[in-house]
Amino acid sequence: MSAWDIKPSGVSGVLKKTATAAEAMSKAGTAMQESLKSAATSAGTISGPYCGEAPIGPVGGALGEFMQHKAQELGYIAVRTEHSLNGAYDATTEYAKGDLDMAANKQKQAVKEPVINDKGQEVGADGKPVEKPGDQAGAGK
Repeated sequence: MSAWDIKPSGVSGVLKKTATAAEAMSKAGTAMQESLKSAATSAGTISGPYCGEAPIGPVGGALGEFMQHKAQELGYIAVRTEHSLNGAYDATTEYAKGDLDMAANKQKQAVKEPVINDKGQEVGADGKPVEKPGDQAGAGK
């Protein structure tokens, strides 16, 4: 641990660039979800005239299944990125304070494998989705 040689200003610059890229990736993921919904709705069906809401056709169904299968993977990428950025920040902050043991602990916490449910949400030890700051209590549940 005493061999660490970190330049906090350099870490800060890299974290800012990485956060900007992560934000762009998040926006692209959100746009993809909306586009898939729109495409699934617009893809049409193989059924005849209907009353009320249109049934989902084979293309729409396939797009829905694709998104279901990818939600966990996309959620993992988002959570892993968040943990990495926060861990690098926290470890560097402790390093700058001179607390190398705490820096090492923060680094260990950041590299732990997150558990993601099939909806792409991080799951805590209690098996429930992890609430993020700014999340509304019970939203989406």
